[in-house]
Amino acid sequence: MILESFHTSGTSPSRCRVAILGFGTVGSAVARRLTTDATHGLLLTHIFDRRADVKRSALSCGGIVWTTRIDDVLASDADVIVETLGGVEPASDWIRAALGAGKSVVTANKQAIAAHLPSLWTLASRQGRQLRFEAAVGGAMPIVRAIADGLAGDRLTRIVAILNGTTNAILSRMEALGCPLDEALAEAQARGYAEADPSLDLDGSDARAKLTILCALAFGLRVSPQSIPTVSTAATTPEDFVQARRQGDTIRQLAHAEYDAARSSLTAWVAPAFVSRDSIFARATGPQNAAIITGDHSGDIAISGRGAGGDATAVAILSDLIAIARDRAAIVPPPVLRSDFQIIPSHPVNTHSKFQIPRSEFLLEAV
Repeated sequence: MILESFHTSGTSPSRCRVAILGFGTVGSAVARRLTTDATHGLLLTHIFDRRADVKRSALSCGGIVWTTRIDDVLASDADVIVETLGGVEPASDWIRAALGAGKSVVTANKQAIAAHLPSLWTLASRQGRQLRFEAAVGGAMPIVRAIADGLAGDRLTRIVAILNGTTNAILSRMEALGCPLDEALAEAQARGYAEADPSLDLDGSDARAKLTILCALAFGLRVSPQSIPTVSTAATTPEDFVQARRQGDTIRQLAHAEYDAARSSLTAWVAPAFVSRDSIFARATGPQNAAIITGDHSGDIAISGRGAGGDATAVAILSDLIAIARDRAAIVPPPVLRSDFQIIPSHPVNTHSKFQIPRSEFLLEAV
């Protein structure tokens, strides 16, 4: 791949041309917004999809180039490429190719970003282009921007969050109706909150990848997703909710990361856990995400928002596109991520609880 050099100009053209890779749930939601709303100078020019000939009828807007060839998009005049394909490969290779071709990239792909964030960040900076991934972590909950920008002046120490809207929709439905998991899953799939194969959501892999990204942003740590212990949510039963209710709790899938800078140690896990019924996590129902971010000086900061579904994810993608369109010449230098830290090898285990997390770890004050 030939890398080109770019220089900042201090100004941005009036129209920012956008290409989309993938016309599935997320890609189609972004395309609809770009072609029907006032979009701050954004212009959709290209859509790549392996079934472009079939799917093009779903978008009633002319002037868009549909293609089944990724090279057509890379060689186009698009300023920004939106990647909504998912999976590590070939998505990460195409993100690299887009940056190498002088295009900024917005992605919703948490697996690719978790696996290759340092190298992709470095390439984007070298090319004078931007890599943005708000949609990869929180859906419409702007946790990436909150950590990277809003709390940049603090020293962050802890993140506890619901990061998978699909699993939250399932668990909160089980809580409300007392139904088994498979019934709640079927409804989540019917509403577009869950994929046909929800295994990555339920087993914690999705939230684990997102937590990896947040550890890089919040603590400056280079963490491998595979190093974060996870406990599957798939075995949760209605009887578990009965037990939780008896002690004033409910059940949510939580992602937890706490960094002790003095000891250079990180404690991290993803697991279903009992949470107090008056906490922000219990109040997050349906496809909602929620997080409490703790800093040395700011204390606890709570944030929440819809985390699953094409429309919610499109909000985050469009926000990133607008940020790029406002200043296409901006260069975001990649942070230096540390690897010289210890990951606590396993989360604390409570042998009396199938959820394996002591209540002292996750019972938080109401926020």
